[in-house]
Amino acid sequence: MAAGSKGLQLSFAIHAMVYVMVMVGLWRINATTSSQYDWAGIVAWGWGIGLAAHGMVWLVFGRGGKSRARTAR
Repeated sequence: MAAGSKGLQLSFAIHAMVYVMVMVGLWRINATTSSQYDWAGIVAWGWGIGLAAHGMVWLVFGRGGKSRARTAR
């Protein structure tokens, strides 16, 4: 796992790029094979929640935000 502000920013950027690339591929597969059921949307929501959580970690810890763990020391 990457450490520090730059590491968190880089790991989030990589996560976001992989998310976009994979989701484009899954939407294409979904559209060409089973357009009656939108299963790619389920994947997008589930993975999107994880991506949003990763983004929140970066915002809180990577950009100099205060947290209880840091102020308790």
